[in-house]
Parts: sequence; structure tokens; C-alpha cells
Amino acid sequence: MNINLDLSIGAMKTSDPINRSSLLRSALLAGVLTLTPDLAGELPGQAATDTTAVLIGEVQSAMSGDPVINAIVFLRSSERGAVTDSAGGFTIDSIPPGADTLVIRYPGIDVQSTVIEFAPQQEVRAVFLLAEKIFQVADIEVSIRAPSVDERTLERRMRTGQGIFITRERLLEVATDRPSDALRNTPRVQVTQYGMGKIEVFIGYGASACPPTYLVDGTPMVDSFVLDDIELDAIELIEIYRGPSEIPTQYRQTSSASGTRTKRCGLINIRIRSGPD
Repeated sequence: MNINLDLSIGAMKTSDPINRSSLLRSALLAGVLTLTPDLAGELPGQAATDTTAVLIGEVQSAMSGDPVINAIVFLRSSERGAVTDSAGGFTIDSIPPGADTLVIRYPGIDVQSTVIEFAPQQEVRAVFLLAEKIFQVADIEVSIRAPSVDERTLERRMRTGQGIFITRERLLEVATDRPSDALRNTPRVQVTQYGMGKIEVFIGYGASACPPTYLVDGTPMVDSFVLDDIELDAIELIEIYRGPSEIPTQYRQTSSASGTRTKRCGLINIRIRSGPD
């Protein structure tokens, strides 16, 4: 069945016939994107007791239409996130019903967001156009910025050895094309390669070892995320916390991310570069 959708977000307004297999195009400006179950479709095979939704999306440049790779995409209320792949795609599952704000971050571009209304057992498919802004520079004023609380606590952890920290310099020194290379030979950390070249990181020894909870800039990632989903050149710092005694207070609540189905050991937070050198 074809459905006419009138989608108005910010200054953009389109009215196009679409069906369930279509992708919705949305400019990431202030606004609300509401999808009905009839439009988005019920998840096939999903148990009746599972009321969560799934978001399957693509992030593209609004100017060129090219995929945006390594953008951080997360839902603010659900605290579920992902990183876009080589095609600009991402999937976020286990989303509670209701309105949530989708936020997209990419180095060198202002943070952009939109609100999506999720219905129970809904699969939402959408293409998000990341608007690039051109800035004109007039007078330049230089000031010294005081370190944030996060920066100060990170410096203290690095100074006292609360965790293991792999800097950008170390990454470029020891890694080939995969960030996981830099974790090899790290105490209580295993880097294991499976068929088809997939590499996973485990924390612990023997049968008790399991994957860590992953954060990107403090945002919890989905269960399917692995360290090598992010390109080496995009990373500024990798923080590795191998157990409860090392995990910082601000990360303890996210060490058991909402919707996680897999046992997790420790936590890895990946800090993304803010822009080119």
C-alpha cells in the first residue's frame, strides 16, 4: 500500500509517495519525525512480549549525497548508539517505545539532531542528511580554555594508572590498519580473530573472558559493535578498564548498557578526534 507522507523538518518540506520498503529522507534540523507502525512495519519474528523497536539508518552528506563514515549516532534517552560503516549505515536495536532524540556527531560538523517517535515492535528505516555549515571568520580572539571536569578526571586516571590508555601516537606506532592491533600484548586483554577476518576483543583469562562494554565518547554502543568498526585515523585515545575497580564513576551506570544481551567484562571508551591535525 502506498502512503503519502508529509514530512516537515526545519525549512525542508517534502510530500512523496512511499511504501514500507522505502527509506525516509530527513534533514537533521530541529523537528520531529513521527513514523506510524503501518508505515515502518512490525518486526518479523519478534516475540509478542518484546515491545522494543529497531532503527536502521544511513547518514549521507546533504551536499554530495555521499555516505558519512564513522559518524557517531545515538539516542539520547535510550542511551543506545552506533558508528556508521563504510556505506554510512547503522543499526540501533532494543529501543523502548516513545519519543527519543537521535543525535549525530561528526568531527568538524556541528552536532545535529531530530526527534523520532518509536512504536512497539517497529522497524524504522531512514536516511539522514548531515548538513555541513560554512563559517565565515572575521575577527579572531584567542583565549585559554580551562580543562573540563571530564578532561581533569581523565588526566588523573592516566597519571595514577587507573586503567590502560592507548594514545593516538601509540596507535599510529603499533597498529597497522586496525585499532585492535594496539591492544595485543595488553595484560588481561585478548584479541581474537574469527573466520572472515572478524576480530573481537575480550577482557579476562580463559573461560571467564568476555567482550567489554563499548563507549564512543561516553555513549554506549550496540551489542554488535566491535573496536575495528572505527577507522584508525578517527581515534584520539582508547581507554581500557578491565574490571569494576578500574571503571570510573561516570561510566559505571553504562557498563551494563540498556538492551545488552551479552555478558560483558570491563569497559572500553573510544575518544574520537575533534578534527584534522
